[in-house]
Amino acid sequence: MESSESIARLCEVCSKLNKQRFTHPIYPCRDPLPCSTPPIEGAHAAFFPLGSIDEIKRRRFTCDFCKLVAEGLDKEPHLKGGCSVKESEEFCNFKLPRGVKARHPSMTHFHLPQLSVLFDPPAENRFTGPSLPWEVKAKARGPQSSHYIQVFQVKTRSCAEARGRTAASPQKEQEFLDTIGGRYVSTQVNVQLLRAWLHQCESEHGEACMPSSRLRVERNRETAFQPTFVIDVVQWCLVDTPSQCRYVALSYVWGTAPVFRHLLENTKDLRKVNSLHSFPIPATIRDAITLVRAIGERYLWVDSLCIIQNDLKMQQAEIVRMGSIYSKALFTIIAAAGDHANSGLPGVETGSREQVQKILKLADCELLTVIDIRNMSNGIDDTTWAERAWTFQERVLSSRVLVFSENQVYWSCRAASHSEERSLEQVRDIRRRHLPFPHRHATDSLSWERLQPSEYCSTYYDLLAGYRQRRLSYQTDMLNAFDGVSEILGALQDDTFHWGLPESIFSYAMTWSFTGPYSRNDVEVPVFDGNGSKQMISIPSWSWAAWSGVDPTRSPFLHAGDSTHVRPVVHFDIVDGNHQLVRIKDRPMRDHPGDFAPPLWKNERPHRLPLTQHSALRIGQLYFWTSLANLKAIRYWSDLGPGEVHYIPFPSPRDFLPDPNTMREIVHQDFIVVAARGPGVLMLLAIEWKDGVAYRVGMTDVKEVEWLRVETREWRLITLG
Repeated sequence: MESSESIARLCEVCSKLNKQRFTHPIYPCRDPLPCSTPPIEGAHAAFFPLGSIDEIKRRRFTCDFCKLVAEGLDKEPHLKGGCSVKESEEFCNFKLPRGVKARHPSMTHFHLPQLSVLFDPPAENRFTGPSLPWEVKAKARGPQSSHYIQVFQVKTRSCAEARGRTAASPQKEQEFLDTIGGRYVSTQVNVQLLRAWLHQCESEHGEACMPSSRLRVERNRETAFQPTFVIDVVQWCLVDTPSQCRYVALSYVWGTAPVFRHLLENTKDLRKVNSLHSFPIPATIRDAITLVRAIGERYLWVDSLCIIQNDLKMQQAEIVRMGSIYSKALFTIIAAAGDHANSGLPGVETGSREQVQKILKLADCELLTVIDIRNMSNGIDDTTWAERAWTFQERVLSSRVLVFSENQVYWSCRAASHSEERSLEQVRDIRRRHLPFPHRHATDSLSWERLQPSEYCSTYYDLLAGYRQRRLSYQTDMLNAFDGVSEILGALQDDTFHWGLPESIFSYAMTWSFTGPYSRNDVEVPVFDGNGSKQMISIPSWSWAAWSGVDPTRSPFLHAGDSTHVRPVVHFDIVDGNHQLVRIKDRPMRDHPGDFAPPLWKNERPHRLPLTQHSALRIGQLYFWTSLANLKAIRYWSDLGPGEVHYIPFPSPRDFLPDPNTMREIVHQDFIVVAARGPGVLMLLAIEWKDGVAYRVGMTDVKEVEWLRVETREWRLITLG
């Protein structure tokens, strides 16, 4: 870290910055929360021009502030324009902790601002309109749009930044406020600080952050699940998981690096004391072992070592229980730096983390540069870790996470989020404008209590949509990497999942559709029957897992249902792993307002032929009676390449108008009713036939009155593969 005892040199331009906002960085406020009052009462955040980029770079040799701004500009040599300072951009507001006496009882909370340097694009690159909304958005995302170049925070005045928390809460307001602000981040991880975050969470946050309380559903099970093996970080070997084991989990990316794996052939050797020192364990796992021991914990769970990778039965048994493994972990270490298993955890080993924080010493305070400027808006969303499908459920199901980025460590639990560079551990009711690490996720909508059906639909939709935007190396893992989420949702809702679709809201889940390019993946997965015999079965076409993006660099976005108004109108039976037909118990959403009349199109009585007499039952097939019709429809898709196929069953004249962005053709397509939505709308599957079995090719909807006008519709027993 660059440091100097001398006061920073400032040029004529920078010397005019409002020093009061630096030397008095925390401002009291009397307004109720949530509060939108500017940090300095009666004054809006001022934009102070620093001049053009060329001028700033010329002044870097005589001005320490311009030097730091110029270093940020050097990373983007293509920029043309100028910069300005936003003097009082707010980072957060907060309340004093209980027990700290405020000087003014009327003060409800405090504001903590920061100093931001923004790039100002030249006038010719600014949006002047008129443009269409998507054109405005595209311009805003361009490389020449306004964005952060450098952000500064005021260093705390107290030595509390070294320990994370003071031994005893300060009794006076100013003594406490002196512990709030920026914190030095060294090249070595501050393990004592990490330990303090964990201690604070365990001692102060209650059941919301306790892994043991999150899976209350396991109280109804005969035996609570725990992983077969864990790593003993003291003895550096694998051990059978002790009863009531307190363990840490690791979430990381395998990537292209060779990953040493636990196999049937080496399982005995791996259980010998200090054996892990003798094997080529990837750096990320080695660092995790070192870290867990330094924090004071004994056991670590890592997938490549704690699951026997060539024992298919064990692998399947533990994969479907990933929900339990991660949700019951004390916390999960997220290796968000690097793109493979040898990237390590920056800051654990000496020399593994660079010092990037800079210091600007002024007369009355010290300014520290904010380390992860990009993380102020995107969090870790632009890392390789955040792109992988397997890591989605690992983050979703973890009650606490310790996130390692390239330059610092973050902590996130249900009650707080912290970073090495910010000292905010003792404040309460924090409302942040800029988070160094995103506190809320799609997962945080999980209440870990039973959900009402409409809430369940929304949660399932959010989780599934988030998951399908992640990437998989092997399409055969499409269901496996979501099994942990399925396990927990199934346990919370007393529900069963069929090929990724929850039984209690099966009709809703059947109405998924993609908004990006996709195609059938023809993946086969192993299925075990009651006798333990393995069969390779193709994922049925009605499951979202049977479809993948045609572009391997991105996944199609998925809608897990048209809306929570979807309701069941068809009785489905599914062929289970023992080749038996089982009725799917789809439940109406009784918590949703409104009663619906019986469907008018169900005027034919189903044939009385028992379904159990049907021959050639194949695992995963659905059997149901429904209304079928062959309709003249428009089939269209993007002309940019294979993409989502849409159907318009009852086209109007305007649907035939040419569109330069789509390819269209008129087809005679079979459609079947699978659900209903709202008053008078039917959800249809477009299907194709092969050897008497129907397969899904698309989804659409029609008004019930239009369906009733189709004279050729028929009532038929459908086998949907």
